[in-house]
Amino acid sequence: MGRLFRIDVKARTGKDRQILPTAAQTSTGWRLIFDQTFTQDGDHRFAATLLINQNIDRVSGNTMAHDPYSPCVCGSGKKLKFCCQDILPDMIRVEKLIDTQPDAAENQLRNLLQKYTDKEVLVTQLASILTRKGQHQEARQQLVDFLQRHPDEPRVLLALADVCLSTDGFSASRRLVHRAFQLGARQFPGGVAMLASRIAGQMAQAGRAMAVREHLALAVRMSPQDRRSQLLMQLANFESQRTIPYPFRGRFALLPTELTDATLANEELRARKVSQIGCWEPAAILYGRLVEKLPDNGALWHNLGLFRAWDGQITAASQALHKAAELIEDFDTAAETEALAQLLDLEVSEDNYAVQQITIPIKSVSELLTKIEADPLFAVVRDSSSADEQRAERIAGEFEFLSAQLSGDADGKDLPDVVADITVIDADHDDATGPRALVVALEHDIEAAATAFRKVAGDLAGEIADEKPSSLSRMPQTCRLFDWKIHHAESCGSSQMRSLDRERLNAALKEWQKAPQKALGDLSPKEAARDEANRVKVGGSLIVLDVTCNRMGYDPDLSQIRSALKLPDAKPIETKSTDSITALPLLQFSRLDAATLTDDQVVEFTNRVTLVRHLLLLDRATTELAKRPEALEAFTPMRAHLLRANVAREKNDLELASQCFAAAHDAVEDQPDAFRTKLELDIRELSCRLDDPQDPHLPTLLSAIRERYFMKIPEIEDVIREELSSSGCMHLLGQLETAGAGKIFIPGQS
Repeated sequence: MGRLFRIDVKARTGKDRQILPTAAQTSTGWRLIFDQTFTQDGDHRFAATLLINQNIDRVSGNTMAHDPYSPCVCGSGKKLKFCCQDILPDMIRVEKLIDTQPDAAENQLRNLLQKYTDKEVLVTQLASILTRKGQHQEARQQLVDFLQRHPDEPRVLLALADVCLSTDGFSASRRLVHRAFQLGARQFPGGVAMLASRIAGQMAQAGRAMAVREHLALAVRMSPQDRRSQLLMQLANFESQRTIPYPFRGRFALLPTELTDATLANEELRARKVSQIGCWEPAAILYGRLVEKLPDNGALWHNLGLFRAWDGQITAASQALHKAAELIEDFDTAAETEALAQLLDLEVSEDNYAVQQITIPIKSVSELLTKIEADPLFAVVRDSSSADEQRAERIAGEFEFLSAQLSGDADGKDLPDVVADITVIDADHDDATGPRALVVALEHDIEAAATAFRKVAGDLAGEIADEKPSSLSRMPQTCRLFDWKIHHAESCGSSQMRSLDRERLNAALKEWQKAPQKALGDLSPKEAARDEANRVKVGGSLIVLDVTCNRMGYDPDLSQIRSALKLPDAKPIETKSTDSITALPLLQFSRLDAATLTDDQVVEFTNRVTLVRHLLLLDRATTELAKRPEALEAFTPMRAHLLRANVAREKNDLELASQCFAAAHDAVEDQPDAFRTKLELDIRELSCRLDDPQDPHLPTLLSAIRERYFMKIPEIEDVIREELSSSGCMHLLGQLETAGAGKIFIPGQS
């Protein structure tokens, strides 16, 4: 699929380009748009906001009656009589003032604090107001002063952790945060959830994917019901990001440790318990003591590595996991542990390459477009859907700078590579930047691409004082072998382009086996595999290869390489009918035997790999799903058949795709909205078949679409014509000429 420069552009092979335009950039190239929805001002009000929700009639402004022996409305867990009954009217007045007269609310809170020095709701509300005003230091001091008198007050600890996270970041606040988690998890899980979601945002900025996922999962577990759905959407968004290595997008399970010493077993259990509330550094400290006493226990080292990874301590996590892989006896578990360690090494490795951009000011956009279109080394991108509603720029044209000139009769056998993508932007009236060209390429190509652009632009390209390229993203060097983009000639269908990509992929896989790897001590996989002692490292490296290919848009079957390296066949995962498939680490999904799963588990399996978007696993899941009527019904038949058709399309198996579309038609036959659904299915099938412009079934399908829909929905004809034109199938336009003349449309008939 190749390197990918903007998310709003679709590659002409049908795959999405994966470098996001506005997101957190990490050292390893993955970028994540992280929706920070739980850091707005209102969410900093910890306990006092409960007063509004439970006690104030917003219409009348009257205080509602309360049983003095009912739980206090501030959420402390105490009876109202022994908590906030004496300040309830004052807090209602404060809450009314916060939005309209914050200074008055602040003054009233300060006065109340002088009288009621031990009321935590007063200090947390005051700290919230100070934080909103940007007075973080005083907010911190107010909370610290209160904690000196009441060191274990959970709400104040949560509030202080919130302030420190905002000002100092997670690394400096870690101990305080975990103390707040331990004391606040039971009584104030919503506060823990809010902090966990904020930590996930900071971990996303730092490129700590495993920590992002685990903190988001913690936030989901701890959040109140009204916020859980929004957090679940954040988690699903994270887990669907293909630019993040897919194992990091799922959960990991702690290994059973089987300790015979009762004292050590209790310490291990204690570590597991604190890990369940997100206190992964305390859990790692407890495990550190255990591995000192039991240094040969691979399961302990494995779990220690997970705790450190979830806490964002990548280097320490990798070291523990490498050690675990050396000690674990089961080959598959050891290889998966080693793969995880190698993937974490890539997260912090400086052995990477960049995708860069140079911005060049230009004059006379129309003249420039004419010049570029006339140059044989530049190809026009004609079917781009690059209009991004969030961008103010007006895109005047998009081009590809090619590695060689296009021949007049390009048949796909020797198509050039795309060296750079170039976007010409025509400024709006209020755009101070002016017209410009964005040249995007890999770092070792960027200067040559910019020079070639300037050469063809001539005096239309303006000078800038400092033409240094800016880095859009960085990728691990392991991805470079699989990072290419072949120019899509108009004469080639997408099916042919996928075949070319597959040929390039097979060549890259052969080269991978011979290329030295740092993870293998600078030996190639073939060389390292000759030594029995390296089997686990080579097995881990093979899993990393699968992850790398998936990240770059490919999911090859690596069984032949596994056999060539003389690695043992992977043992299937044994599952019970009561097991949840989503509880398994994604690294183990390739070892699932779909035929042994229950119907519910097959549905779970399919849903999970659909989100992850691993083609090989999705093929296995949908094939099994299609064999099971009850599971198919639970999943939704049309959705299942379309998924299977998409997999078949990616494999260039148009015959299977056609069977899937036919099955989808049958599945919706009796539905109330069958006409609209069938139209959607026919459009999808047409799009699939247009991948091969010479598909012999295309004329028949086009005739059927013409007869079924053109009289009823005339606008469809324009859609079909545009689709044929953009797919290089102008020779099929004749199939649309006799659009059902003489037919009368009778409502209710299809």
